[in-house]
Amino acid sequence: MGIFDFFKKKNNNQENVNTLVQEMEMPEEKVVVQEVAEEVVETIPEIPSSQVEEPKTVNKEFEKIKIYNDYIVYSIALQLRGEYTPISAFEKENGEVEGFAYMVTEDAYALAPQQAIAQMEEKFENELQEGKIKSYMILYHSQFDNNDNHNPATKEDEFKAISLSYHFEGSDKAKTGLPYIFENQNVTYKGFAAFSHEENNEIMNHQLVDGKDYFPNTEGIAAPEITNEAGIIIRKSNVHNLVNTWSGVFGHENFQTKDYGQYLTTVLMQSTVTDSSDEDKSKTEFEDVRFKTIVTDELSTIIPEVKTNYTLDFETRSIREWENALNLQAIVAGPARETFGVWFFATDYAENRNTYMAQPHLKVNISGIIFILDVHTNMDLPDGTKMSEDFTTYAPSQDLPNYACFDFIAQVVDYKETELLEDGSVKGYILKLKLITNEENEDFFTIDAFVNKENMRFETPTKGMKVTGALQLQGKIAE
Repeated sequence: MGIFDFFKKKNNNQENVNTLVQEMEMPEEKVVVQEVAEEVVETIPEIPSSQVEEPKTVNKEFEKIKIYNDYIVYSIALQLRGEYTPISAFEKENGEVEGFAYMVTEDAYALAPQQAIAQMEEKFENELQEGKIKSYMILYHSQFDNNDNHNPATKEDEFKAISLSYHFEGSDKAKTGLPYIFENQNVTYKGFAAFSHEENNEIMNHQLVDGKDYFPNTEGIAAPEITNEAGIIIRKSNVHNLVNTWSGVFGHENFQTKDYGQYLTTVLMQSTVTDSSDEDKSKTEFEDVRFKTIVTDELSTIIPEVKTNYTLDFETRSIREWENALNLQAIVAGPARETFGVWFFATDYAENRNTYMAQPHLKVNISGIIFILDVHTNMDLPDGTKMSEDFTTYAPSQDLPNYACFDFIAQVVDYKETELLEDGSVKGYILKLKLITNEENEDFFTIDAFVNKENMRFETPTKGMKVTGALQLQGKIAE
């Protein structure tokens, strides 16, 4: 994974960096003409005087920080791609400027903005005092609104500016900010109040070099980890969410274009204020899938759960708890049937957290949500080896690590059409997928999985066909 892989990207190109800077109103210059009484002493031929231009005022702060224009523009470009992570850069002894950022590794753990900013500042202050660098700048999103409030933004209504916190050798620490406003899903940058219109334009029109590595200096972030008394490894994550899961339920394109988020929010709010009724259940309980609401004093959320009776003997070896969900959601991993490895999103973790922590040996129901599905036709491995017709397999996803996501080649044992929502507008299939072929046990690892028709690259499944794709496994402790 790269530096910013834990944030959603639109593409890898610089986007709209020359965003409009609102022209700043400058005080009107007044020309004062001093009237002098005419006093003729002697007639002297008038010699036209050459027009003398007043020397241009140099903005010392602008001249200092403009060496960081690359990173100001980079921070803007990240925001336009929906990425709000703090970044930084420093000036080396030879005058070169390089970027530094904390890298999210396979551990899927990111520092909170306040922590990242504090650690960056401590690191650079030490290097500045030791003479290793000449200056540094930390760029982050803040509550700054042309005032002195440069506190990091952590809530949706607090994002008001990109703050620049910098320190140059021989000068005091300083901060300034680039305020912005959100208008009709666009971002308008107001410009730096202390800089002229021309200086602001110089920053905003600055172009990044395509293909240049602006962050040759990175530091990986290790996730907190302990082993509890039951011998289960407990790791932490704070960057995971259920966006991909819901996209699998509603269909990738529809999830982007229709306001299903508002629908889910409404359902969740109703579940917190009313007792369950037939009307409420019609919005959350469907024939093959339920939208499970979880309401606690600290967290309210809703998750999709594919109904199944399929059960596996399972041993919990590790749990990856989601700190950003207050440790009430988790990925559970370990061997099943004492044979093959499985990890799944535990749909019952909020209510059964203590059981998962204390009892390694469990019986669990396993099902899945398919993100993409296609017909499998190539029976050859990359090295040319021929695969048998009954070959099936699954492997951890490289695109979505630590999400309990798997790439697979499976056989469709059976299928049925199904619908979700009150009006039946979300249409899909429940597929019985054989993920491991075992001659002695037909259901050795054969799960029920939901696929939205929109996420299929073919029209209709048939029994016995081979399919390939990506899915997320989910599970719960069997009753």
